[in-house]
Parts: sequence; C-alpha cells; structure tokens
Amino acid sequence: MKFTTGRAALTAAVAVSALMTGTGVAPSTAAAAASTAAPGPSAAPVRYVALGDSVAAGVGAGAPNANADSCFRADGTRIPNSTRAYPRLVATALGARLEFRAFCGANTKAVINEQLGALNRRTKLVTVQVGANDFGFTGVVKKCILFSGGSICNNAIAEVQRAFLKELPGRLDKVYTAIRIKAPNARVLVVGYPKLVRQQGSGCYADGLMGLGTRQKLNAAAHTLNDVTAIAAQRKGIEFVAAENPFKGHAICEDPEWINGISYPDTVESFHPNASGHRAFSWLIWQKVKP
Repeated sequence: MKFTTGRAALTAAVAVSALMTGTGVAPSTAAAAASTAAPGPSAAPVRYVALGDSVAAGVGAGAPNANADSCFRADGTRIPNSTRAYPRLVATALGARLEFRAFCGANTKAVINEQLGALNRRTKLVTVQVGANDFGFTGVVKKCILFSGGSICNNAIAEVQRAFLKELPGRLDKVYTAIRIKAPNARVLVVGYPKLVRQQGSGCYADGLMGLGTRQKLNAAAHTLNDVTAIAAQRKGIEFVAAENPFKGHAICEDPEWINGISYPDTVESFHPNASGHRAFSWLIWQKVKP
C-alpha cells in the first residue's frame, strides 16, 4: 500500500529530503520523488498511529530534553515524546494525521493494554517498535556500565537473550494479532532496533569503557531481538524495517554517532537514538511508504 495525497506528495518528498540533512544519507531519492509525484487535489490525510517504547517515542532525540533519570520526572509525570521522533517526521512528510501513542517504558503488555485504543478501521498506517523492554534489556545495559562488563554483566546479557528467544515470540504474536484485528485496513510496519555499541576497537567513556567481549555480547543480544522480531512479523505477513545495517558505523563512540552514549544528568536518554538516528529511522520508513 502506497499513500498518495496529490499535491501534498510534492511537499512530502521535499520534506523528507530536508529531514536527512546531517545524517549522511543522500536526499536525492526524495528529490526525485518530488519531481515525479503526480499533481492533483489534496486527499484526506492518512490516519497514522505510532506504537511502541522509548525509542519510538524519541527519548534521546531532544526537543524537549527528558530532564529525568527514568521515564518519569520528579513531579511524577511521564517524560514527553520528542518532536524530533521518527513518527512525527514521517507524519509530516506524508501530511498524515498522527496518533502518537508510543511512550517511554512501554513493553508488549503496555502496547496492548494502553496504546491500541487509537486503532480503528480508518487507520491506514501503523508503526510499532517494541520488545526491548520486556525482559529488562535497559537494566542490563546499565549493569554493564556499572561493572564495566565482567561476569555479572555478561550473565545478565545471556539471560535476556534466552528470554528473547523463548518468550518474546509469543508476546509479539499477541501484539501483531491485536493490531491486525483493530486496524484491518492499515499497512503495518514493525521497526527494528540498531546495535548500540561498536563491534571493534577499544571502549570509550561514552559506553562506560566496556570491553570488546561485552560490547560484542550486547550487540549479539540486539541482533537476537531483531531476528525474533522480524520472524514474528513475517509470520503475520507484516513488513519489517531493519535498522542494524543502516546504523552500522554510527554506534556509540563512532563518528558520527546516531546513538547517545552515557547522558548526564538526563540518564534516561543514554543508549537511545539521537536526532540524527531518528532522521535515519524516518528515511527507512519513508522508503516503504513514499507515494
């Protein structure tokens, strides 16, 4: 399903070209789309619902900064979603009407119980990015920083990786089935995760000076998460938007970084994609849905 919005498609393609400034991804494809988009009267805006966790919510992309060390601020309110998050960029490019339901800390259960209410038969596009929070992967990363790797960290990584393989498939099946039921006319895209840390070379202060072996184990766990997610999406006939290869060369300590290293005092933003990372995500999704 491609989304055609007449004259709006012209502006959309140019908008995505602008989105990619600073990411190192050439905007020529978007410019070409702008030159070939068919003119015509504007259609009703696409109804787009964005589901998922803190990555989908744009935590780490700024605008606004989290001003917190967890998903909740000192006053008890949840940190707001970023105006630079990829769902907002995609919605702007498409001229879509966005229901931005993703939030920091969401796992598969939260998506089902708290986010799917925005879906209905009129929904035309859904993105969902979830799974990393189900077994405490964020806590494992923090543990690895605290101990600079070591057996405690490595054992925790192995435990989460086993859970990804054994338990996550069933949970994702429930999420994707529920989306299909509630939004039967929507095109659904499952968005994958990037690897966080560089695979080779020495550590740096931004990754907590983790050793090479620990960084490789963290990336292996992220790869397992993506494999499980992609296979679960395929079982339901849903497209998977892969992020590992596009983010290669842009991990923490690489140049340019598309992922935040240790962030202080807004520690919740650590190990999350930054604004450049979200422009990259928006580009990947645009390749699937552009008119």
